[in-house]
Parts: sequence; C-alpha cells; structure tokens
Amino acid sequence: MSGADLLPSIVGIVLVAAAAAFVLLPFARGAQLEVAPSVTSDSDTPDRLSIYHQVLELEFDQQLGKLSAEDFQQLSAELLAQAGQALREERGTLGEIDDEIEQEIAAARVAFAAARGTKSRRGKPAATRS
Repeated sequence: MSGADLLPSIVGIVLVAAAAAFVLLPFARGAQLEVAPSVTSDSDTPDRLSIYHQVLELEFDQQLGKLSAEDFQQLSAELLAQAGQALREERGTLGEIDDEIEQEIAAARVAFAAARGTKSRRGKPAATRS
C-alpha cells in the first residue's frame, strides 16, 4: 500500500472515531438532573408556584390549539382551586387571597412571556438594512 492510499483510510478512521466520541460523550458523562429546591417543607401541600406554572402551560397549549377552550376552563379552574386551598392552608385567612393569587399569576405570566421572548430573540438573526 502506498502513502497516497493510506491517507484516506487514516482520515476515515479519525472521522469515525470523532463521530463515535461525539455520540457517546453524553453517556460517558452520565445524566445530570437539575433538582429544583422545594419551597414548602410539607410534602402533602401542593406547591403553588408549580400549580401556577401548570396553568400557564395550559394557557399556552390552548393558544397553540392543543387544548379546547372548555377543557382549558375546567382544568385551570381545578388547578386554581388547588392553589387557593394551598394558600388558605398556608395563610389561614380568606381576606386577600384572591388578589394575591391574581398578582402571583400576573407576575408568572410576565416572567413566562419574558422567557419566551428572550429565547425567540436569540434564535432570530439580526435584521439587515438594505
């Protein structure tokens, strides 16, 4: 075998090894799970923030057409009832709970919209002027 015939073989072997390393690297590192710290110490009480996040996800699914308006209303009402119950258990009074829930949902909507806006802006190329 001459040197000219050997070079393509070596390049092919290097490319196959690089592709195999690229594919197998995540398995070699192992799964790294991100565990969010729990806000509440009582495991029986649902986390209000996770419930609000579920409501926002339902809203998003409904906007995408994955969920009908009737299903959205039913599911979000159930989740908000759970959030209200969790807040009642936490606070013990009904005085300003509804206003606080609405404020927390509004803040979550703003944060969720900002996160979606930031992600979509990163992916778009900068506009060029003609």
